[in-house]
Amino acid sequence: MFLLLTDGPDDADAALPFVAAKGALADGDDVSLVAMADAVHLLTINTDRHAIAASGLPTVGRTIERLRDSDALADAVALRDCCAARDIEEADLAEWATMDDERAVSRLAADHDTTLSF
Repeated sequence: MFLLLTDGPDDADAALPFVAAKGALADGDDVSLVAMADAVHLLTINTDRHAIAASGLPTVGRTIERLRDSDALADAVALRDCCAARDIEEADLAEWATMDDERAVSRLAADHDTTLSF
């Protein structure tokens, strides 16, 4: 599953793509995600992903841990221009995330049968 994220950690809907990721994991699929706009903050080391949750579901942090533990998080990419606009450098990203340009969107989407945008 390919997920395109736009909601940042302060948005009430920020956890929704990770609900979809949890479903993909349950189906045995891998997940690639591209974060753009304020969602790039979700991939930084300074964001408490364990404080972000949809009601009744594991936190974003726990879902990412499960994806990584199952080798189901194929890619997690923050768009470079969106990071630059928010003074985020590559060193600010979590160790499992990378930074790339907008070509990552089409490249990663092409690798998956399902694409969801949040």
